[in-house]
Amino acid sequence: MKRLFVFILILIPIIALAAPTRKQLTQFKNDVATVRGTLKSGKNLEKSETTVRKYLADTLFSHEEVSLQRLLCDVLKKAYEVGNEKMYLKQQTDTVCLVRTGRRMFVAYERLDTLDSSVRKRNAAYLLPYRTNIFMGGVFFLRKKAWKEAWECFDIYLECPRKSLFADSDLQEDDGVTRRVAFLSLVTARHLNSMPMALKYADKAVKSRHGEEAYEILSEMSMNHGDTLNARKYLTEGFNSHKTSHYLFSHLVDLMCSNRQYDKALAVCDTALSCDSVNAEFRQGKHIVLMNMKRYDESIAWGKKAIEADQSLELPYYNIGYIYYQRANKALKKLNKPYRQRLKDAQKSFLLLLPYMEQYRKMRPDDSKRWKPILYDAYLNLNMGKEFSEINK
Repeated sequence: MKRLFVFILILIPIIALAAPTRKQLTQFKNDVATVRGTLKSGKNLEKSETTVRKYLADTLFSHEEVSLQRLLCDVLKKAYEVGNEKMYLKQQTDTVCLVRTGRRMFVAYERLDTLDSSVRKRNAAYLLPYRTNIFMGGVFFLRKKAWKEAWECFDIYLECPRKSLFADSDLQEDDGVTRRVAFLSLVTARHLNSMPMALKYADKAVKSRHGEEAYEILSEMSMNHGDTLNARKYLTEGFNSHKTSHYLFSHLVDLMCSNRQYDKALAVCDTALSCDSVNAEFRQGKHIVLMNMKRYDESIAWGKKAIEADQSLELPYYNIGYIYYQRANKALKKLNKPYRQRLKDAQKSFLLLLPYMEQYRKMRPDDSKRWKPILYDAYLNLNMGKEFSEINK
């Protein structure tokens, strides 16, 4: 009994400390009255918002949370309407401030709904006409390169269908506009280098009209974050949806080749070529994969097809020349044959490499470390004195 009495005595001061003093209550009532006065005048609303948020953050007034949250919504509502009216009348308006106010207003009403849903229908009906403004506010910040603020606007817009406040509003979660906003949220996430932000609405972004670019962004960001598993996932899904995408094709093939999955890379090439058989990049891709697989005759054939489709491609010229160069060296090393026969066999390959390696030299004169040793050996073994002297300078 004595212990219980001591506990009660200790508890009383704690309870007393948890309640506001008379002076604090008086100040609170005066401040609230002042805030309500600004709702009528439409002035000093920023100061009123600060005042209300101060009391919301103070645990001494937690018992007033619902009424304070309602008051905060009223203040933000009034501030937004004042700003909107100025814009409508083409008066000088702080657009940044207006967009930020609208964003805070949505958040405040969503918070109020979790505390008191009795006027949900009325609040949702009030906010819905302004939802598009939140989206356009995101576009505004996007153009200003204010990436974080843009993403926050897009996030509020996209979250609306998931919020209890709009549970009875029959909002679409996956229509054309939603997918567009999701794609824009992905663009801002890339600039913020945030994978969580990028992934939040990725499922909608890839279904937008910019789905191909969405897959590019997701695969690029995954790779930059060292997540090759997801990078491959997005490249594969993206390529399956956009089989003529040069970016998705080339990066998927490169990733497969880097893992020595040449059969799978070849299958990707064949799929792409089945959609566009004359595409130079797809032909070049198959040429490179076949070269990695050491199927050199086929690689040469596809390299020539790539050049036929686009003579400005550099790599096939070098690769074809290099394959012939390897064959020439292999012929010279066949010691079971007389030297004259070895040289004669090698010269056939040296002659075949010349037009390709010389063309590569014209296209990439700065890359002499690659073409110079090959042309040096070719000119030497073909007794091309003039060319050999020129390259040997």
